[in-house]
Amino acid sequence: MKRPRRTRIALSLAAVWAAGAVLVPAAWSVGVFWAWAGGLPGLAVAFGAGGAAMVAWLFAAGTAVRDVVPACRTAGRRLAWTVAVLLGGSAGVALGYRARLSGDVDLGGDATLSLWCGLPYALVAALFVPGRAARAVAGTTVAGSVALVAWAGYQGDRAKELASLLEDSPLSRKQLLVPEVPDGYTIDAGNGSVSSQGFRLGYRYAGPGTARETLQYEVAPGSASPCADTTLPGPATCTDLDGGFVEATRRLGDGSTSHTLALRREGLTLTVTVSGPADTPALRHMLKKAHPADDGELLRALRFTP
Repeated sequence: MKRPRRTRIALSLAAVWAAGAVLVPAAWSVGVFWAWAGGLPGLAVAFGAGGAAMVAWLFAAGTAVRDVVPACRTAGRRLAWTVAVLLGGSAGVALGYRARLSGDVDLGGDATLSLWCGLPYALVAALFVPGRAARAVAGTTVAGSVALVAWAGYQGDRAKELASLLEDSPLSRKQLLVPEVPDGYTIDAGNGSVSSQGFRLGYRYAGPGTARETLQYEVAPGSASPCADTTLPGPATCTDLDGGFVEATRRLGDGSTSHTLALRREGLTLTVTVSGPADTPALRHMLKKAHPADDGELLRALRFTP
């Protein structure tokens, strides 16, 4: 006596899930061992054998529902269905593995990981199940899972890159402050740096009207006076302003001037330097409104741009 249609489809999907849950972890474990023992040829043999077993298992699962799933009706269609499920499910497993490595998605330990390995295959197989509602649920789940896992992997990659860029920083994450720059200014991509002296970045003018001078900004630990900065040429004339601000003006060799405004704040010194005429109130506002930088600001400032 034949089982009801829905029961047969459910059992077929369970078999597809079991194929991924059993064979993928097994192929991976054997492949890692053979790669250690026999190098790349051993790894290729292990994954080739695992792939062949997956094809046979999935083809058998499709055969069991060939009279109720149009995509599995003939041998040619079943083979195409098998390849689609194999490729789609394997892509899902790869995305999940990448997200797991990022640390942003918790798929549990090794015991539960095999359970997750079968899920992408079952979801892809469900896309071929007759019935709009079933396909809609499966499609929505696949799309949502791919978006979530891809986003988690992307965020994990950004976090790793940022940690590498900030490796030499003497400042904590909360101390990496960025100013509130005047309208029209934007981060000069790739013009930032982190060293044992602190955090530097530049801002260039990209707004309408006449071009303006680039602003050089720095956060350094301690309370060093801008008058003691030996990286800038010329003698400095310093003025103590209210609110913890200190202004240093230098006369350069070509007759132009350089203005540096510094603010001492919670064990840090925030400075901004501009060549030429300085709008001191605007510079004061910049430093006073400095806030912790977000990941996007730091990456834009510190990535090297050829």
